[in-house]
Amino acid sequence: MTTLFIAGATGLVGGQALALAQADARVTRVIAPTRRPLREHDRVENPRLDALIDGAGPEGWVADGAICALGTTRA
Repeated sequence: MTTLFIAGATGLVGGQALALAQADARVTRVIAPTRRPLREHDRVENPRLDALIDGAGPEGWVADGAICALGTTRA
C-alpha cells in the first residue's frame, strides 16, 4: 500500500502528477487537498481547504511520499 500526498493537484503540473498516480497500480491512495473540488476517483481523497481552515486538522495525512506542485508554472 503506497500513499502519495500531492499539493497543487488542480494546476498544470500537479494535475499531471495526479493523473500518473491514478494510473499507477502501486499507488493505492492519493491525498490531494484543494480549494476547488477534483473529479471523483476511488483512490483519491480530496479534503477541501476551506473545511480545514474552519477547524478540521490533517491528522490522516500520513503518506509514503509527497509532491509539491505549487507555483510550478509561474513566470
